[in-house]
Amino acid sequence: MQTFSRQLSYCYSPLLLLLLFFCATRAAAQGTITGKLVDSATQKPLYMATITVFKAADTSVVTYRLSGEDGMFRIPGLSPELPYRVIVTFTGYGVYRKEFLLSREAPNLNLGTIGLQTGATDLDEVLVVAERPPMVIRKDTVEFNANAFKTLPNALVEDLLKKLPGVQVDKQGNIMVNGKRVNRILVDGKNFFGSDPKMASRNLPSNVIDKIQVTDDKDELLERGDDNLNNVGKVINLTFKKGVKKGVFGKAYAGGGGGINGSRFEGGAIANIFRDTLQVSLLGYSNNLNRPGFGWSDLMQTGGLQRNRDVSGSGNNSSNNSNFGSNIMINGINFGGMSRLGGVTTSNGLGFNLNHSPNKKKSFFAQYYFGKVHTDVETDNTTRIFNNDTVITNRSLYNTVLRGNTHTFGIGMNLKPDTLTTITATASYILGQEQNNNKNEQNGTHNFFGELNNGNVLINGNTRNDILRENFSLTRLSKTKSGRRISFAQGVVWNKKHTDSYTDALIHYLYPRQLDSVTNQLRAELIPTWFAYAGINYREPLGKKWFLRAGARYEYENLKNDVGTFDKSGDQYDQRNGSLSSTFLRNSNRYQASTGLEFKHKDLAITPGVRYQYQQFENTVSGIPDPLIQKQSNVLPQLEITYRKLTVNFTRDVVLPDYNYLLPVRNNTNPYVINIGNTGLLPAVMNRVYANLNTFNPKNNLNVWSWGEAYIADNDVVQSITIDSSGLQTIRAVNANGSKRIAANFGLNQDIKYKNSFTFSWNVGTWTEYRENKFFYNEEASIQKRLNSNIWSNVGFNWNDKLEINPAYSFSYMSVKNTNPRFTPARSFDQTMGTEVIVRYIKHVIFDTELRYLNNNAFADPQYRKMFMWNAGVNFTFFEDERAVLRLYANDLLNQTRNTDIIPYQNTVRTTYSNILGQYFLATFTYNLRPAGAKKKVGGGWSLW
Repeated sequence: MQTFSRQLSYCYSPLLLLLLFFCATRAAAQGTITGKLVDSATQKPLYMATITVFKAADTSVVTYRLSGEDGMFRIPGLSPELPYRVIVTFTGYGVYRKEFLLSREAPNLNLGTIGLQTGATDLDEVLVVAERPPMVIRKDTVEFNANAFKTLPNALVEDLLKKLPGVQVDKQGNIMVNGKRVNRILVDGKNFFGSDPKMASRNLPSNVIDKIQVTDDKDELLERGDDNLNNVGKVINLTFKKGVKKGVFGKAYAGGGGGINGSRFEGGAIANIFRDTLQVSLLGYSNNLNRPGFGWSDLMQTGGLQRNRDVSGSGNNSSNNSNFGSNIMINGINFGGMSRLGGVTTSNGLGFNLNHSPNKKKSFFAQYYFGKVHTDVETDNTTRIFNNDTVITNRSLYNTVLRGNTHTFGIGMNLKPDTLTTITATASYILGQEQNNNKNEQNGTHNFFGELNNGNVLINGNTRNDILRENFSLTRLSKTKSGRRISFAQGVVWNKKHTDSYTDALIHYLYPRQLDSVTNQLRAELIPTWFAYAGINYREPLGKKWFLRAGARYEYENLKNDVGTFDKSGDQYDQRNGSLSSTFLRNSNRYQASTGLEFKHKDLAITPGVRYQYQQFENTVSGIPDPLIQKQSNVLPQLEITYRKLTVNFTRDVVLPDYNYLLPVRNNTNPYVINIGNTGLLPAVMNRVYANLNTFNPKNNLNVWSWGEAYIADNDVVQSITIDSSGLQTIRAVNANGSKRIAANFGLNQDIKYKNSFTFSWNVGTWTEYRENKFFYNEEASIQKRLNSNIWSNVGFNWNDKLEINPAYSFSYMSVKNTNPRFTPARSFDQTMGTEVIVRYIKHVIFDTELRYLNNNAFADPQYRKMFMWNAGVNFTFFEDERAVLRLYANDLLNQTRNTDIIPYQNTVRTTYSNILGQYFLATFTYNLRPAGAKKKVGGGWSLW
């Protein structure tokens, strides 16, 4: 640890000294303008007005700020003896312009009190294009001028978003705005490939974008029914330039190369066609670079799975696999990219998206995707099972081939027959299939008795998944009384999953007695499910400060799980094994009625409420003569307190155990680990407190975001583990009290601009989680206490868009302790430091490189404990508007990358090593088809990030 800290200090100390000197010399020569903005008639301060400084000579943007709640503003970093123009804009008001020149003798200028006059004229009608500010606040929408943020010639929307203040895009393409997730990206207000953010951000070119509008997700607000904007995510709307809306644009790319693990290729194309009220997008792709074609959130939406409303952080699993690709999986189906086991994946796909809006009251959309994947995985997996001074080690060498394909269909409409009514209807269907061919060489050893067992296990599986979903919602506002609202929502989900798993295993047991175990069986599992719901919410104002809320909801579920296990007879699997077969059927009905009284006073809102919930579940299990009937009748309190951007919630919930935990039949697909359910499990009772805070200081462009939650649960489902002397584990689900979780996430980011050409930004954050859960080991109770913590920081330096340097550092810590002294505590830390450098100094040539150093003390082997990951590329641009790009790219230049994972859990520690892409070199040629309205940018030349 000390050695690494010294390495870190040696690397960063010269850089920090250089930056401090540079900033100090820059700051000494800066000038500043200040002032106050008010309404000229009422003298009321204007909050969130945009003050933009341009170079007077060419109207290029220098910097901008927003006014504070008192109307004051301050803009530092201006050069003396350089002519400037300041423009003040605010929605609903006229524009203020003034040219000025700062001198070295008097570098500070106070513009005094500036009174803006009200006017209904839209800002775009009174501003020339070159004078449009980089950022404008329009009521509840933040609007960015895309032309003010310079990107590379072949940049995508994702690259443009990274330059916007308060916007963060991670390696997987997930987008956050001031700490809130982005649920959807719309294109001119319309769905784009199912509204998955990554479909738009990673496929659309940035140069066709005119404006980026960020607003709260009003659809999610209606789903929640609580009218609290602090609890919902964000929606980004991309507005195209005028010339784009009647043209065709897109791109095509193809590349090839090779490396130590074979040849590499990528190719694809996207075309977007606009004709008045019709928009059509076509997409196709193929690669063996572990890149999925479609995004997780899109499949969550079209697949009928509920939108995840919780903001979640990512803890440390001592994993060094962040450079090897990403994968998408739902219900056991792989939708592309690297598999859950690692490996190398070839992904293919195509799709189309259609939007038709005959007028402002109607819009319709349709989508279709096809995806095909082929993954080869080689995995070395070691699981150590601890029991006091006894350690049983099971090692598995996997060779796996995964093949899958999916078809996804979606249609929908949005209707607004009048200003008070909104109607939305959608339907989708997914057909997914996957084949899994797995060869597993296993052996188990005992630290005192030596080898316990060895053998080969072959598992060949086929999975088919059909998912059909329909949703309808209607919201009606009152025409006569402001604040009165009624909304109705209804939905149906049908899901049919069929899995066949063929297991052929020969295992030699050596201790405690010699035995050869032969398994030749087929495990066929059929799971058809129906789920339907209908709900209504009503809001009634009782005065200026009081509001009544009421709601009701009904849910129905019919789930069947039919497991048939068949032993092999000759060449056929036709001998039914009754002890490993069962039929499980669950019918459930749930009724809810809730009411609450909301009190609002200025920035404070308090809403206490109560929810009555009645649940009845009838479980029919083969082998048990009478159905198992559970009835729950609960009165559940809830409370929400909101003050400005801070929200605190308390809820109590009764949560049913997943049906998988109820299945009484043994699952011996893996002969070394036997799972068995428990029909006597009870629902869990959870008390939860959740808080979130998102705020922005416009005077200094400082963003602060945070969230935290804590819960305690009784009757939580935990594991009861039994291990025999030969090392075989049997795991059974049981109830236990006292499960706890405390988690928090916090972040800060800010940008600072020095003079005209240098921008400095910084970002720091932390995520921490603490959990307590019981488990049982050979009938002996234990409590596991797990702590995960991650701290990250990065800074950005941009010099006139010719040089960008983005160093970053993160530290993760994990600790696992058990109250049972038989289990040794486990601790580990993981540090990552590195930097990204982009150089655009030579015209038509762009260099980019990324170097990261990883240190993980959980690994004893130096090649896994410490590694350098270095990627580099050079881009050559051609033709008019640099519409063609040749990219030469090298992945893992030092050939040090390894895919490793260590996860301690309860009485086990699992270590995994798997194959990866490794070092390769790739040349890719991209041609961008650009419409006439997207040739050039104006007013750009700087970036915040």
